Amino acid sequence: MENKVGAYIRLSKEDGDNLESNSITNQKNIIKQFVDNCPDMTVAEFYIDDGYSGTNFDRPAIKKLMEDIVDEKVNAVIVKDLSRLGRNHIYVDFLLEEIFPKHKIRFISILDKFDSNENEDIMDDYTVAVRSLMNDIYSHQISKKTKSVLRTKKESGEYISPSAPYGYLKDPEDKHKLIKDMEASNNVKMIFEMALKGKLPSEIAYILNERKILIPSEYKKKDKLNENLEYLEYKKWNNDRVTEILKNRVYIGEITQGKKKSESYRSHKLVNVDKENWIITKNHHEPLVSEENFNKVQELLKRQGTKVDENGNADLFYGYLICNECGATLRKSQKYYYCNTYSRTRKCSKHSTNRARLIDYVINDINKKVEKYKNLTELNRDIMFEIIDSIKICEDGRIIVKYKK
Repeated sequence: MENKVGAYIRLSKEDGDNLESNSITNQKNIIKQFVDNCPDMTVAEFYIDDGYSGTNFDRPAIKKLMEDIVDEKVNAVIVKDLSRLGRNHIYVDFLLEEIFPKHKIRFISILDKFDSNENEDIMDDYTVAVRSLMNDIYSHQISKKTKSVLRTKKESGEYISPSAPYGYLKDPEDKHKLIKDMEASNNVKMIFEMALKGKLPSEIAYILNERKILIPSEYKKKDKLNENLEYLEYKKWNNDRVTEILKNRVYIGEITQGKKKSESYRSHKLVNVDKENWIITKNHHEPLVSEENFNKVQELLKRQGTKVDENGNADLFYGYLICNECGATLRKSQKYYYCNTYSRTRKCSKHSTNRARLIDYVINDINKKVEKYKNLTELNRDIMFEIIDSIKICEDGRIIVKYKK
């Protein structure tokens, strides 16, 4: 019976010092030489996973190999050695004991000198079982060592993420440091400047879109396209994208690493790390915004919403109106504002006020109490942001304007 061989090859960073001996070319040559010396064998296909950990079986080539086994396109599997198949002994043993025998697959591990035609019950060969387990243990040890090295680098302030955050570039002289990207850093500064002037994230997004400024993910593609910008999608800025920048402490010169970790050395699923175990390095690189202004923006974000009109403008009183009884914000409904608690649960009273009356009252109050605007005739959000902290609406209709100190 002719053996249609599925030659499986895998290479990953975990191969470390053995990288050259385990190279794709080296594995191919070993398998070809073996098959050439076996007249009953032909290589049906080479299945190559380059850059995949042996503990991870979510690999495209091995998945294709399994499909071809089921479709009877191959009836033999050859690897250079057992570790190429994988380093998760539970799954490797499952393949050797269950999958291969079920589909009558001849399995050969060349350097282990194992051929299932000579020993049908693979796991009775204790050397195979021991090697499978040792490969798993090796992977566990490498994983621990790698995590330890990476944590040491993070704790010493080295930036180890594969790409720089928007506004920065990796220093060509030291990939663990960040330097300013002039164009993107100016965009970040502009975003913070608009926020400090009281613009909502959604208002900022509208302005960025009007100016056709690329979102971070598209901006990163620009250099790769060699200025062929017609291939960019020009995805739009939105409230979330702007808010993500405004909340990112990287822009005050700080990096936060170790926020996620692998679930286990066998699983590459990432899980969250408790905040107290994050690795934070202050004064790591040149900031784009002062910590004082960054903190001001955080305070503004706490009370700001997302609603803007078709021209990208927020409602005049959005984020300023507060129910004097329950402390909830007031929501707009046509010409009136109502207590949000009342609107949702009826557990408060309406505390409603007419928009036109509210504008007149606030303008008159400002005229009386703020010298700079004693002749004010028209109200806008820039003026509101400059001098007003909040406007409380009482149950009896009274309006209380609280000014910034």
